[in-house]
Amino acid sequence: MTASATHSGSAVKPQQLLLRLPDDLAQRFAQVVPSRQRSRYLLDLLRAELDRESLALAQAAKTLTELEMGHPALAADTAQWADASLTTDDDADFDPQEFEREFAKAQAQAQHP
Repeated sequence: MTASATHSGSAVKPQQLLLRLPDDLAQRFAQVVPSRQRSRYLLDLLRAELDRESLALAQAAKTLTELEMGHPALAADTAQWADASLTTDDDADFDPQEFEREFAKAQAQAQHP
């Protein structure tokens, strides 16, 4: 699937993706969306969903900010949590080097499934 896109007025090189669909969904998609419109259709759906999620996240942040403004103790708890650092005293079994190795491995697997 490729489609032209612009971001902030400059051309962005599109990436081609392999999309695997269950047979029934692929058949419905082929029946409903004309072949020359499928990339645009998926692009529009993806953009709309990502925009919806971004809006939901922004609304959640706004709601939290409003709650904190009305409840100073909540704001203090949030600040304390954000400033906290994990130490070995918090979790005696925590191994930072092992965590970094496992995290790097998981990232590599996510990028190249």
